[in-house]
Amino acid sequence: MSEQNTYFQQEILTRPLQKHGLLEELNLPPKAIIFIRNNRRNIIIVLLCCVLAILGWSSLSYYIARQNDRAAVLLAEAVGQSSLEKRKELLQQLLADYARTGSAMWAKVELGHLAFDAQQYDEAVRVYLGVRDELAKSSPVFPLVQLNLAQAYENKNAWPEALVAYQDLAKVKGFAGESYLAMARIHELQKAVSLAKEMYGKVLAEEGVSPALKEKAQVRLGQL
Repeated sequence: MSEQNTYFQQEILTRPLQKHGLLEELNLPPKAIIFIRNNRRNIIIVLLCCVLAILGWSSLSYYIARQNDRAAVLLAEAVGQSSLEKRKELLQQLLADYARTGSAMWAKVELGHLAFDAQQYDEAVRVYLGVRDELAKSSPVFPLVQLNLAQAYENKNAWPEALVAYQDLAKVKGFAGESYLAMARIHELQKAVSLAKEMYGKVLAEEGVSPALKEKAQVRLGQL
């Protein structure tokens, strides 16, 4: 019996020590442990890259949020100015400092309005075109800018361009009645009575047009 114990003691002393660490404590499969240990350097590099990417994304998101907040504050300050020159100055500053923010788009629209109100219709057209071309047609802002553009063309007596702008606007749901009414008005100015009547008729036939617009169309149609 003592010889057997001596044999087991000798075997334990001569047996190689098995490596035992955190991976073993996690009860990972042996193959997984071997893979991790053999590729430890590459795994550490990948993990560091992931951490750096997450930190970079968080920093970028924070930076963008700060830029948007500052741009919004500057836009509100600009719109609240009673002095048109000061308003224009702040809007231009916003475009220079925060050109990639959503507030920059509204700053451009406001600059277009300032030009329109000053009867600088060429400048208004230029601004509205620039904003419209940056927008998707599905954007809720698109028809509003398109309407501003059509009105700027109309006020500068650029009839063909105004008609095209109103025709495009008429394709947007909710703007057909106003667009047909405007086109009829332009045709009247051009003495194109038959085309004016056609447009007034479209206003009356269009569903969803407000009673006020239909009444205007009916009155004008009766006067032609």
